[in-house]
Amino acid sequence: MAIEAQGTRFFWSTSTAVSSAQEIGEVKDFSGPGGGAAVIDVTHLQSTAKEKLIGLRDEGQLTMSVNFNATDVGQIALKSDRATRTKRKALIKFNDAATNCAVFDAYCLLYQVTGAVDDSIAASITLEIDGAVTHTTA
Repeated sequence: MAIEAQGTRFFWSTSTAVSSAQEIGEVKDFSGPGGGAAVIDVTHLQSTAKEKLIGLRDEGQLTMSVNFNATDVGQIALKSDRATRTKRKALIKFNDAATNCAVFDAYCLLYQVTGAVDDSIAASITLEIDGAVTHTTA
């Protein structure tokens, strides 16, 4: 069953606990979390074909676009934590009946403001995920 993206909410913790998370306001779109793993080549001279192992999973990044809001507490916290290189908890609350969530540790890698003629001021945000993503229900 498909889940509608409209109503998905994003939170950034002001500590290391999800309970102190502030909502990131005016999110327009997102991509992630998602990642991959390294391929470890273990081929040797007696191999008859390539032999491989899979490395540790890397949960990758979460990227999002927001309408820039200088007074939004979530956006302020992201900018501050990017400047101080502080790792926090992030939470995505999906818009489904079970209230599925994705929770993970992350660093704010990018907070970039953009603007153009006949357009609103926006910001691009990139979170670098540290460790595993946990999927739960709220």
